[in-house]
Amino acid sequence: MSYKKSFLCIAWVLMFHNAFSQIRWELKGGVQYSNIMAKDRDGSKAGTHSAAGLYLGLGAKIPVANHFLVHPSLVSARRGFNINGVSQVLWWGSDLKVRTSYIELPVDFLFTAKIGPGNLVAGAGPYAGYGVGGKWKTSEVVVIGDIVTSDKGEVNFQDDASYGGDRSFVYARPWDCGVHLKVGYALFNRYAVSFEMQQGTANIEPRWGNYETGGTVKNKAWGLVLSYTF
Repeated sequence: MSYKKSFLCIAWVLMFHNAFSQIRWELKGGVQYSNIMAKDRDGSKAGTHSAAGLYLGLGAKIPVANHFLVHPSLVSARRGFNINGVSQVLWWGSDLKVRTSYIELPVDFLFTAKIGPGNLVAGAGPYAGYGVGGKWKTSEVVVIGDIVTSDKGEVNFQDDASYGGDRSFVYARPWDCGVHLKVGYALFNRYAVSFEMQQGTANIEPRWGNYETGGTVKNKAWGLVLSYTF
């Protein structure tokens, strides 16, 4: 029995070593443009505009079949949006600029095909993200009723927007999720450039105490990413 156990242990070690040895790692970075899709309960849309931010991450490429890979990544993403003038939906001042930081985990299922000197790479999959903070700024001080706050402050991620600091802006619920897509071209199995986009499917509009506002806020982003595989 001891010989059988030893043989099984060795077989498992060899199998996992062989699987791990096929994994390749990827460093990636780029600039992405992000925005939100925000509507109030009556369907009125906020006139938001995209904001540029850095996108940096580390990923793993795990072969599962010929031409197919699973590609999870851990990413630090700078997100946000701009509003020109006064929004009829988002009431937080005039010429609002919001910049937020997210930690994201996209998991893409990749297909690769030899085209010319390199490989076409296309993929899709889910992503999850967690908001960790940020900052906001307006062109003038914000007045809410008879309360004068400031023209800049911190961004908070909370499920409940009914509490917070005087200069804090409760942007959204912290957890986000959605769909991630990419298409790109790789040379020498090392260098690649890709167009990536993601669309949030979760409504990250926070509640107000026990009251649900009836509005929706969803993230979206797109941009170019450069990567190096080793």
